[in-house]
Amino acid sequence: MGKRVTMKKLVIIGSNSIHCKRYIAGVLACKRFEVSIITNQAMSEFVSIPQVLVNFALTNLKAVKQIRRELAIINPDIVHIHQANSYAWHSLRAIAKLKLRPQIVLTTWGSDVLILPERSRLMRKMVEYNLCNADIITADSLFMSAKISQLLGEVSRPIHTLNFGIQYLPAKINLVKNKQKIILSNRLHKPLYQIDKIVHAFANLVNNQLIDSQYKLVIAAAGEETPHLQALSTSLGVASRVEFTGMLAYEQLVEYYRCAQVFVSVPQSDGTASSLLEAMAYGCIPVLSNLPANLEWVLDQINGFIAPELSQLQQQVLAAINLSAKIESYQALYDFNYQCIQRKASAKVNMARFIELYDSK
Repeated sequence: MGKRVTMKKLVIIGSNSIHCKRYIAGVLACKRFEVSIITNQAMSEFVSIPQVLVNFALTNLKAVKQIRRELAIINPDIVHIHQANSYAWHSLRAIAKLKLRPQIVLTTWGSDVLILPERSRLMRKMVEYNLCNADIITADSLFMSAKISQLLGEVSRPIHTLNFGIQYLPAKINLVKNKQKIILSNRLHKPLYQIDKIVHAFANLVNNQLIDSQYKLVIAAAGEETPHLQALSTSLGVASRVEFTGMLAYEQLVEYYRCAQVFVSVPQSDGTASSLLEAMAYGCIPVLSNLPANLEWVLDQINGFIAPELSQLQQQVLAAINLSAKIESYQALYDFNYQCIQRKASAKVNMARFIELYDSK
């Protein structure tokens, strides 16, 4: 009889979010780990997996005790925490009280290391504590990795630049057959993502008759600013050419990627956005804000367009539209972007690299 292989016990701690759920699905597909989940809200997609619900608010004084109790029962080999915010703060303090310490992997998402430390001295101290008490840290861009190194100060920790990859790498699409006169924005409707700037830029193009009358702006997703954005499109006279889809299932979003010519994303701060990688894989021409993480994927006028200032967003969207009309140039851009995603951002490739981190101890 062959020797029985004992699977390592892995606890994944993170929010009930599309990113966490995609990651968990990728780990489960490997069939190499006994997985448990600690999260803020039950994940219906994983009803067969043990789940523990915890209120991760910073003010919840019971969180550490609850997490410690559950981890003591599970006795994991590895704990993988997603986000260096209150999720890591509560979890790491709980782990510090365990008799047997597991390997700790901490994956940063962007706002936790780029924005939180700037909000207050206390927030900075919390993030620094989280980073210093992890064994391995991952970030989805070189810029974030450099920021983490700064926050660590004299403390040395392995930092790996990894992204989750796109959910599915599609077969290459036929640009002539599939693409329509659609500009797509699918970031959340929060001040951070500056969707209003996209509406203003589109309205200027329409009202100055700089683009074909068939072009429309599709604003997917939702959030606290949705009513304001809808009112804005009406006040600017373009409501009939702006479509608000609300939150979309992934399969529905893919259809918009497939038919949109231009993808616009202009957050104030960001790591590597999954939506950007997906848009590139489906042949959308990226138009982005001038952020270091964006510049790791898109070079201005090479494989997309960067707006150095948002006052130039209108010109860059127009440049993307003009490029889409030149099919040979458009095809060359798409070929370049598809190859880039295939090599650096497929879920299969990146999940294998995360598994290597689990095996590193």
